[in-house]
Amino acid sequence: MNDTTTDVRNQKVFIVGAGGMVGSTAAYALTLKQTVNEIVLIDRDKEMAEGQAMDISDAAAFTDGVYVHAGDYSELNDNDIVVITAGAAQKPGQSRLDLLKVNSGIMKSIVDEIMAQNKKPFIVVVANPVDVLTYEVLKLSGLPRNRVFGTGTTLESARLRSQLSSYTNVAASRIHAYNLGEHGDSSFSALSNATIGSIPLKDFPGISDNMLENIDKDVSDKVYKIINTKKATFYGIGRVIAHVVAALRRPQASVLPVCSLLQGEYGQDNVVLSVPSLVSTQGVQVVEGLSLDDKEKERLHECAEVLKGAIKELHESQDV
Repeated sequence: MNDTTTDVRNQKVFIVGAGGMVGSTAAYALTLKQTVNEIVLIDRDKEMAEGQAMDISDAAAFTDGVYVHAGDYSELNDNDIVVITAGAAQKPGQSRLDLLKVNSGIMKSIVDEIMAQNKKPFIVVVANPVDVLTYEVLKLSGLPRNRVFGTGTTLESARLRSQLSSYTNVAASRIHAYNLGEHGDSSFSALSNATIGSIPLKDFPGISDNMLENIDKDVSDKVYKIINTKKATFYGIGRVIAHVVAALRRPQASVLPVCSLLQGEYGQDNVVLSVPSLVSTQGVQVVEGLSLDDKEKERLHECAEVLKGAIKELHESQDV
């Protein structure tokens, strides 16, 4: 990373798309955790942003002084954190990649507003398809790659640990396992290096190959089950956003499977994928060294091809 450690004392978090359930839930989670002293809510529906701010401010009364308010991009300063949740929602039967064309236009308008302030923020992309949109935001903003990344497969990894917890009756916080690649249908669980405590997953008592055979499908299907029952997901991703923002405010790095631009790491280039990454006050940095077996390496390559194809298709449609 090229940037020096960020002074976080006056750092603000901007939630773009705060009128929606993901944005407002993220703001609420950040408030309850007291992750930051000031949260600025932005939405094209300004009245909705004001209403969300007033409601969350009631919860903030039980904190040590978190200030939540509706605002705009003019309040942006260097090193503030901008979380972009704005975008069309995923509908039943719709893949994340189906959202690409409409949400890429939304991203461009938001990035134009951000960069018009002539500041150097950190940008965390949440809107789907998050991998391709993170690539677009990085290119549109011109910011260094350590300052632009997406939540990636952090949520899938939480679902994976939860599933393994149900198999083993061990707390999910004691299980170390990553879901990697695309935040979408081609993601995969890297189980070859998963551990419970310090015990390799495959050696943990009670774990069998048969038990793990369908775990990728269980993890990837969960989002569709949620959408089909309650029409949207927001609690899990809201908590993920709060976790990622907290990591951005600590000088000691957290290791998270967020998505950022790969430039040769894991044999992939010029594509945004989720792999283990350091997240700290210096932004994001891909961590090489995770041992993947041959099948997992192939799955990562397949994810990269899916996303490169989506980027190419988007750019070709824009040229028409």
